[in-house]
Amino acid sequence: MTVSKIDLLGKKFNRCMRGYCTEEVDLVMHDAAEALGEAADENRRLMERLVELERVQASRSPDPALSQPASDMRGTLAAGRKIVEEIHGNARRDAQRILEDARLEAARIKADANLMKARIFEEIGEMRAQREAFELELRKLLEDHFRLLESSGTSSASGQSDGEFTFVEGRD
Repeated sequence: MTVSKIDLLGKKFNRCMRGYCTEEVDLVMHDAAEALGEAADENRRLMERLVELERVQASRSPDPALSQPASDMRGTLAAGRKIVEEIHGNARRDAQRILEDARLEAARIKADANLMKARIFEEIGEMRAQREAFELELRKLLEDHFRLLESSGTSSASGQSDGEFTFVEGRD
């Protein structure tokens, strides 16, 4: 037989001359009814929670790793290690690619510098040739002028002694 809070509060006893004090009995009955009601409410809440947990567990796929927390932790750690190893591997590959790109760029820059150096040496050679040609042309011009001066000096000494200068037309 189940007794509820309402049953306890509604229970009436017959009065007799020699019995317990009715006020004390009513007080104890009231306290017992409250305790019984709280216990029944808690039992109902726990049953609802149990039903909810069973429903959630049934909706999940049956995975033995989920029922074993230690193996779940080991699995998580193993997955974490694998991710870290993948990240390190990717970082190594990226570093190798960057290094190889830098080497190729350095080789290209070096080849460009060597090409530029060769062009500069070529230009220096051309400038030397131009300088030599200019010096040769200047030397010829000066020699022609000296010859003209010498020839004009001999003609002025033989034909004119009055101190006048004569201008002789030379090459253009």
